[in-house]
Amino acid sequence: MRAFHTITIGGKDYKLRLTASAIMSIEKKLGQSMFTALENIENNLVETVVTMLWGSLQPLNANCSYDTAMELFDQYIDDGNLVEDLINELTTTMGTSGFLAKGQAV
Repeated sequence: MRAFHTITIGGKDYKLRLTASAIMSIEKKLGQSMFTALENIENNLVETVVTMLWGSLQPLNANCSYDTAMELFDQYIDDGNLVEDLINELTTTMGTSGFLAKGQAV
């Protein structure tokens, strides 16, 4: 069974998963490695987070557009969450997808 992390936005569940293809798409859109983007997230916070959300949605949420990812970002914040909360969700997704050891920080 495929490993994924579930996030609820606007009362709807979305399955997040990072695959090699998803990470390559994220890196292409950001113009740098995902880990470099995270290390320097203060330089491009919203674009990095939205792009990672968009990439994480790709494997298990067919045809999710970048515009949809931006709308989900806005809805996540409107739901009373912080950007930091979404970063934590994405970090959990990285761990679930096998890109971080349990408890490892980005």
